[in-house]
Amino acid sequence: MNITTLYTVEQIQDAVQQVASQIEKHFGSEEPVVALCLLNGAIWYAADLLRCLPANFELQTIRISSYEGTDSTGKLKWHGALSDCAGKQVLVIDDVLDTGLTMKEVCETLLKNGASKVASTVAVNKKGRRTVQYEADFCALHCDDYFLVGYGLDFNGKYRNLPYIGYIE
Repeated sequence: MNITTLYTVEQIQDAVQQVASQIEKHFGSEEPVVALCLLNGAIWYAADLLRCLPANFELQTIRISSYEGTDSTGKLKWHGALSDCAGKQVLVIDDVLDTGLTMKEVCETLLKNGASKVASTVAVNKKGRRTVQYEADFCALHCDDYFLVGYGLDFNGKYRNLPYIGYIE
C-alpha cells in the first residue's frame, strides 16, 4: 500500500497549538471543561491538544465507531455510555470530520442530556464528504476527499501510529 504524506509532524504540531489557543479563548481557563475524546482515533490529537490547554480541561473518553474498511456504515456503534455531563461545558474531540454523522449525534446527545455548553474540535476537516449538516467549531487541519491514515487515523486498525498524516493512493 502506498501512503503519501499530507501533513508532517511539524505541520500537525503547529496546527494543534493554533487551535488550542482558539479553544482556550472560547472556554477560558477557570471553569471546568470536560474534554471528551472519541476513541480510538482521536487519542493522538487529544493528547497533543490537552498538553497545550490549561488544567481546567479534564479528559474523558468514549469509543464510537462507524467505519468498515474505507466506508462509513452510516450508523454509529456506541461502545459504552456517555458519562454524566449535565450542567458541564464539554469539548468533543475527534480525529476527522468526514460525513458529520458521529460529531452531530454526539453533540446533540450531550445537549439533550443537559450539558451547559458543547463545542467540537477535529484534527482534520474533510468538508466534501458531509452527509449531514454539521461543522466543527475548531479544526486544526483541512483536506480534500482522501482516505487518511496516521496520527490516529486508520485503515482497518492499521497505520494509526504513523506520526504524520498521509493518504492511501
